[in-house]
Amino acid sequence: MQVGVMVTSYNHRDWDRLLAGDYGHNPATPDVDIHRQTVLLGDMVEPLGFDAIWCAEHYGSAYSMQGNPLQWLAFWAGRTKRVDMGTAVIVAPWWQPVKLAHEIAMLDLLLDGRKLHLGIGRGISAHEYDAFGVPREESRQRFQEMLEILRLSEQNRFSYDGEHYQVPETTVRPQAIHRGSLFDNMKCAFNTPQSMQVAAELGLGQLFVTAVPLDVMAKGVARFNAIRSQMGLAPNQPTTMMYLHCATDRESIERGRRFAGEQSWAARNHYAVWNAPSFEGVAGYEDYAKVFRQGATLDEDKATAAEDGHLIGTPDELIEKIRRTQERISLEYLIVHPAHGSKPGPEARASLELFAKEVLPAVHEMATPLHEHSLGHDLTGEAEVMLGGAIGN
Repeated sequence: MQVGVMVTSYNHRDWDRLLAGDYGHNPATPDVDIHRQTVLLGDMVEPLGFDAIWCAEHYGSAYSMQGNPLQWLAFWAGRTKRVDMGTAVIVAPWWQPVKLAHEIAMLDLLLDGRKLHLGIGRGISAHEYDAFGVPREESRQRFQEMLEILRLSEQNRFSYDGEHYQVPETTVRPQAIHRGSLFDNMKCAFNTPQSMQVAAELGLGQLFVTAVPLDVMAKGVARFNAIRSQMGLAPNQPTTMMYLHCATDRESIERGRRFAGEQSWAARNHYAVWNAPSFEGVAGYEDYAKVFRQGATLDEDKATAAEDGHLIGTPDELIEKIRRTQERISLEYLIVHPAHGSKPGPEARASLELFAKEVLPAVHEMATPLHEHSLGHDLTGEAEVMLGGAIGN
C-alpha cells in the first residue's frame, strides 16, 4: 500500500477571533509562522520514505490555508526528487476550465514523470463560493461541465459549448507528459448520497476522510461500486485520508484525540458556522442541511472524531487499524494527516517520524485486495451521509 502525507496549514486558535468577528486585530499567531511549520513538515515527507505530498483547496479562513493547490504542489515539485503529488481536492466550480487544464498540464510537466493524483470536488462553503462570485446552486452542473472540458483538453484541439462554459477551439500547451491518460483515474471527494451518485455516474473514483465508523464507510463503498456496475464500469477502491497521531505514551495519545476533535469542530466552523448562511433551500446541498442542522452549534470541547476512523495510537495499534480498514473498505491508498487542530508543529513532526520508522514499512508491505463485500452487487438500502472532517465536497 502506498502512503501519502497531507501537507497543509491550520491557524486553529484564530477561530476564537473569527467567530467573534474581531477583524480589527491580526491573528495572535501570524499565518507566516504556521506556514513555516508546514514547510518543515513537508520537507520530511520524502526523506522519511513516504510516497506523495497531498494538499487541499480552501480560501479565506483559518482552515487549510494553502489556497491554489497546484501552486503549492509546484513548489514541492521543485523541492523534491522522488515523491508524487496529490490534490485533495481541486474544487472545480471555482476555476476557469481552460486555465485549470493548463495548470494541471504544467504541474505534470514539472513532476517530470512522477505521478499527479488528481482529486476533484464541487465545494461546500458559502463564503468561498461568494468570494469567487459563483452561485452554489450551479455547482453540480458546473462540476460536470468542468470534467467534460478537462477530458476534452487532452486532444490536440478542442472546443466546448455548455450551459456555463463556452470554449472556442483551443489547445493546451505545453503538453503534459501524461497527456492522454492524465485524467483517467481522477478521484472525487463526496460526503453525501447525492454526491456519491454523481461521482459514480461520472466514472470518478472515491476519495474521502474516514470521519465515520468503518461499517458506514464499507456500506458507502459497496453502494458506490453498485452504481458503477450499473454504468458498466469496473469496481473502484478508495483513497482515504486519516488524521494521524502516532505516539507511545497514553498522555500523548489522549492529546491526539483532542486534536482530531478540534479538527472536526474547525471543519464545521469553516463550512457551516463562520460567515455561513444556512444550507436550507440551496439546491444540491439538501443533505448538508440535514447534517449541519445537528452540528452547527457544536462546542469545541465536545467535538470528537470517529475512534475507528483515524490513526490515533501506538505504532502496533496503527498497523492493526490500517489492516482492519483495508479489510473493511478495500482501501487502496492511504493519506495520513499529521498536522491538524491546534497540534504544535514539533509534535506533528515527531508523530510523522515515529510512524515512518515503526509503521510505514509494514504498511508498504500490505496488499490491497478488492474484497467481495466491496463489489456492491445491489443498491438496496439507504445510503448514509459520510460527512465529518470533510475533504470538502
